[in-house]
Amino acid sequence: MTLDKETIDKIVKKKLLLKDLNIVQLEEFCRFANEKYREGNPIISDSDYDFVFLKELTSRDPKNIFLQSIEPEVHSFSEEKILLPQAMLSIDKAYSLEEIVKWTERILKAADDLHFDPKSLIFIATPKLDGFAGFDDGKKLYTRGDGKKGSDITRVFDRGLKVFNNSERGQGPGEIMVSKSYFEQHLAEYFDFPRNFQASLIKEKELDSHAKNAIENHGAFFVPFKQLPKWSGSLQELKVDFDAIVQNSLSSVDFDVDGVVFEVVNNEIKSHMGFNRKFHR
Repeated sequence: MTLDKETIDKIVKKKLLLKDLNIVQLEEFCRFANEKYREGNPIISDSDYDFVFLKELTSRDPKNIFLQSIEPEVHSFSEEKILLPQAMLSIDKAYSLEEIVKWTERILKAADDLHFDPKSLIFIATPKLDGFAGFDDGKKLYTRGDGKKGSDITRVFDRGLKVFNNSERGQGPGEIMVSKSYFEQHLAEYFDFPRNFQASLIKEKELDSHAKNAIENHGAFFVPFKQLPKWSGSLQELKVDFDAIVQNSLSSVDFDVDGVVFEVVNNEIKSHMGFNRKFHR
């Protein structure tokens, strides 16, 4: 890494601007910011990371290798890595309605290839949680790891962590979260971001009092994605109501979110479009 601590500090404090960074420096800063985020020690806000630095890297170098690979966890777990019950890929990013429309055009092309009535396509939108991703098969809880293999962190359930809405285990992919209201009332004095605190829930050593209290007082949960509120509708409805759908999704849960996930639910289309090494198309 060619960026030193002083240079990183200047970028964070906006004393060194995007236009002053070459492509190598920009990529290195994105990598470093991502590592600190996944450690639970973010150095910039999610919005700055996604909509300033990552967006700039995507604009300058859309085929950059950092953009093509799954962002792995950087926590050091002593457990042997275990094959996940199913792959947990990343999500492709978009920054405007125009980019969403281009994505839907690829879906329409797939529908045409399959002689599928485009009017029957159903899209959903759900809030994108900003927590620690995991997969719960009912017996073990795995970290996402590199998308194929993760670590066994079932200990968080053994410590008393509940599934959101007090529902059953085994609901597949989701994220370990702390509610915004609980964080603001009980933790904001001690942690800069919920992300900093959430990291303490999964550590191997004994939990501190903040983590124990959050679990006991139901301020922290494992939130399965299938439990999230969702908008559902046609392609036309998605285009017409896009702004309202985004705003409603962002405000629909008492958790930190860093975007909205759009998905076409028709299995034939999804299977036909497939995936690359990083995300489902």
